[in-house]
Amino acid sequence: MRFFLYSVLFFFVTTMFFSCKNSTDIIIKPDLSETDFIYIEDNILKLKDEKYFPVMLNYIISCRYIDNEFVISPHVDYEKIGVFETNTKDEIEDQLRGHFQLIKEMGFNSIRLCFDRIGKNDDKYYYGADGEKFFINENYEKILNGLERAINIAEEKDLRVMLLIKAPINKDLEDFTINILKKFKDNPVIFSYDFINEPLYFDEEPNRKKTDACKIVSGWKKMMNSYAPNQMMTIGFSEPIEVFEWDPALLPVDFIAFHTYHPLRVKNEIYWYSSYVNKPWMIGETSLPAENDSTSYEDQAMFMRDIYQYVLDCGGIGFGWWDFQEAVYGNYEAKYTGILNHEGTTVTADGKHIIIGTIKPAAKEIQNFSQYKPGEKVRPVNYFNMMGYNNILIKGKILDKKTKEPVEGAVIRGWNEWWSVGLNTFTDENGEFTIYSNDECVNFEISAPKMTRIKFNQKLNYRNITGIDYDIKNLPDQYLEYHNISYVPFIKDSLYNSVFDFDKEKFYETKFVGEMGVLYLSTEDECK
Repeated sequence: MRFFLYSVLFFFVTTMFFSCKNSTDIIIKPDLSETDFIYIEDNILKLKDEKYFPVMLNYIISCRYIDNEFVISPHVDYEKIGVFETNTKDEIEDQLRGHFQLIKEMGFNSIRLCFDRIGKNDDKYYYGADGEKFFINENYEKILNGLERAINIAEEKDLRVMLLIKAPINKDLEDFTINILKKFKDNPVIFSYDFINEPLYFDEEPNRKKTDACKIVSGWKKMMNSYAPNQMMTIGFSEPIEVFEWDPALLPVDFIAFHTYHPLRVKNEIYWYSSYVNKPWMIGETSLPAENDSTSYEDQAMFMRDIYQYVLDCGGIGFGWWDFQEAVYGNYEAKYTGILNHEGTTVTADGKHIIIGTIKPAAKEIQNFSQYKPGEKVRPVNYFNMMGYNNILIKGKILDKKTKEPVEGAVIRGWNEWWSVGLNTFTDENGEFTIYSNDECVNFEISAPKMTRIKFNQKLNYRNITGIDYDIKNLPDQYLEYHNISYVPFIKDSLYNSVFDFDKEKFYETKFVGEMGVLYLSTEDECK
């Protein structure tokens, strides 16, 4: 009898061992509650059995070649634009030390270190540094030694690090990633790796199948389990249409980190991610661009305050701002998001570091974050017409193909005939959706978390509901794209106390209505 029981126990343990070895879902994790590693428990981040909430600032690095060494530097456009202020290893790292100290003084407790700016030459990947090329496999030791010094400075300033890396989508990048993981596996300063930034925009393979994305991320998860089991992994998702390819509900990440910006969209995208992905989530990037002219610093501060509160209301586990200092490239939305401008100077509290640039008033909001408490989760008033388009309305419904039940939280993307203007909407609890647009949508793509994707072209018949003889081929603002739409006209009162106090009546007007009818989605296989 005893032999029989031992045999059964041996069989059970052996089966569990091999099950764990062959699955990304069943992994026996060590107890990290008495260590300095940050971990997830009960869908929240914890440190030593206490809740840890990252308040994170994105920080871009440049690479330098100093005395035959690879040195991590502040970005060339931080402080003086297009000029490195320092040119020795000690000076560079002292400047980095000053920036990290200022970040901590503002109230941030973590940074997202953008370490993904890798070049490619003859199929070989490298970091460019003062005209030199540090190839990621031949020179990985020098590269990682330089990165380690930057990580140590973050630790010195009591900042945790989310490390954004170049997506390991081939053998060379995978080998380099393994070297990173092995180098820092015992370093709790790095609480998470971000394996790819916004695959919607930066995935090198367009129109990737969900099953392919699942296979890739499952491989990344196995890599983490093998080489850095005490740290976490995430992906920096962008808007909800990521669900068409890199479905966040399917992918085996430890938590979701997503990026959202425009005030007319940001709360809606938070609401969607928090309602339908069913994973712990945080904001990885957000901001309201402000140069204190067309957009005031006061509006930026209100945005900071209200989005932080909404993250708490919707159950988020962290909050990230883009970025340390204003950029000098791109459109208006890209240029003025930084928490520092390039005017004047700022001195750290100990007087040791003088930094070119002035902290914007939004940073003052961070000092009060510890007093914020979660409130009621409320769906935004413009959830079904985020950008306030008002020429054409398409109605439709999405059902589960097998059960014929409504699919709530499906994402619908419509484009005009020339693919020059696109817009998103979502289904409600009845599976019904409304696409508001300013131009006729004829190209469509639809999916939902853990469900299949459909793409099609369809020209609909529309009826004019205004009594005014409008020409549907020549409507107002037909080619208006969301970057050029301001949130200000939608606010109820000119003396507003929130950049999100929108007038619901301004979002649900239209001139033409068309019917798409019922569409069907099927359940997608889980990642394996």
